[in-house]
Amino acid sequence: MSPPRSRPPSSAKAPSGESPWAAAARELASNPDSPQSLRIRSAFNAELAPREKAIQQLVDALEAQLESATPNPAQEAAVTAAIAHWQKACGAQMEPALLEDLRAQATRQATQKRNRPPQMSAILNPMPAATDVGYQLGIHLQGLEGTWHRLWGILSLTYQFGDDPDVDRGCQEVRQQFEKILGRQIQQQEWSALLDRARAHANRRTSPGEGQ
Repeated sequence: MSPPRSRPPSSAKAPSGESPWAAAARELASNPDSPQSLRIRSAFNAELAPREKAIQQLVDALEAQLESATPNPAQEAAVTAAIAHWQKACGAQMEPALLEDLRAQATRQATQKRNRPPQMSAILNPMPAATDVGYQLGIHLQGLEGTWHRLWGILSLTYQFGDDPDVDRGCQEVRQQFEKILGRQIQQQEWSALLDRARAHANRRTSPGEGQ
């Protein structure tokens, strides 16, 4: 990483003998809601944002590389470019140990994505305008997105047991719950696309060597 700045990006006035960093920390701790603290946090966030974006870009490139069934020159080039961008944003050379840590992070990210339902925007057309704050905050699975998650989950589980979602009572009950919140029936092409995603997920879960 690049060497620390001699002063915080936005600091409180430091008493004689106190470092600007200590003054900034003291202001944040003692007056977290003060205008000065808000300016300090905003300045720190602005300072860190390019580095955080560079890290995420590199993790995304590594994920795409890991998910590829065969070596792909375009993905190799994307990883090389992302590493160069990270080095420029962070002012440091990429170390092998750090790159391995980021590969592990990319693997976790890919696994998490595989264990989540597809985005509704990839299946439904038109898309509902409603949002589901309870689901986004991890509070419940009863709203639009939460019920979508439950529907995809029960479809995938039904496939894992070798049953037919189109006749399974549990699948049909959750489908009806989702359609009620959605305000319309799921169209046949939407349903087929969702079944395809659920079947693919079930196949991954039951394939030898597939992790949880």
